[in-house]
Amino acid sequence: MSTPRTLARKLFAPLLDKLEGGDQPHRYTPKARLILWVTGLLFLGLATGLAVFLPKGTDPAVMIPIGIFGLVGLFAVVVAWLGSERAVARVWGSR
Repeated sequence: MSTPRTLARKLFAPLLDKLEGGDQPHRYTPKARLILWVTGLLFLGLATGLAVFLPKGTDPAVMIPIGIFGLVGLFAVVVAWLGSERAVARVWGSR
């Protein structure tokens, strides 16, 4: 029986494969994963807060930054949760 983490890795495989590929040396620190978690949760919280407290009748163009914040937050949380050390290091650009 597969675990939720295994299923999520299969779902996000196209994203994770690009970040985990290659054989260049990388420098990973555990704090990088923690900072990625915090950053992702902050971006998701910002997107959720903006969407929830958006006044009625607001211009629909406001949804663009909300969507961008949400996607950045989702990206960071997915890489922090499912990504290997190489993927986390590549997000921060430390090779």
